[in-house]
Amino acid sequence: MVIIGIIGIIAFFAFVLLIIGIVFLFLKIRKVTAIWFVSSGGAVLLISLFVFSGAFLYYINQETSVKTQVEEETSASSKDEFYEDYEDEYDELAFGMKGKSSEQAIVQVSKPQVQKLDECGLDKAYQIEVTIQNKSSEPIYVSAKDFYLYNYGKDDYPTVLKKDYFHEKIETGKTANFNIYYKYIGKGELEVEYDNLIWHE
Repeated sequence: MVIIGIIGIIAFFAFVLLIIGIVFLFLKIRKVTAIWFVSSGGAVLLISLFVFSGAFLYYINQETSVKTQVEEETSASSKDEFYEDYEDEYDELAFGMKGKSSEQAIVQVSKPQVQKLDECGLDKAYQIEVTIQNKSSEPIYVSAKDFYLYNYGKDDYPTVLKKDYFHEKIETGKTANFNIYYKYIGKGELEVEYDNLIWHE
């Protein structure tokens, strides 16, 4: 910025010199001096403009590079914070393992299986088996729609079907076993999420 300021001052004085030379030529005063003012002032002004343009473009490029670097660092920091928060928020389990929910319930989810819903096998569904034991001091309400099935291959959440739909209150110390069926949308790696728990292969 200092260099750009100095070049700007030089360009200003060169411009003034050029104007004085033009005025002298117009008034036909000191013709030789006027020509020298015009030629010198014009040359210095032209050079100053070129140098000024180069310095300004360099400054802009540096500012852009710094801004890009800051944005990349900020983005990387945000991603790190996101994954740290994700790891803190969820307990990751393999299918078949038991985990404790935020409601102090022990939950177990089986690996999803593809089941035929008709004799021809044209209508299919993903099926999971769920076991929940209420270890808390209060009843908990559990519904099939509380369990989210995600298909990585399709990048989508299949909808819960009405077949054997579960929606019950589980009293303290009681255990509930039920199946959940989801609309079949194709092959792909599957993941089940419930509360603060995630099951995957």
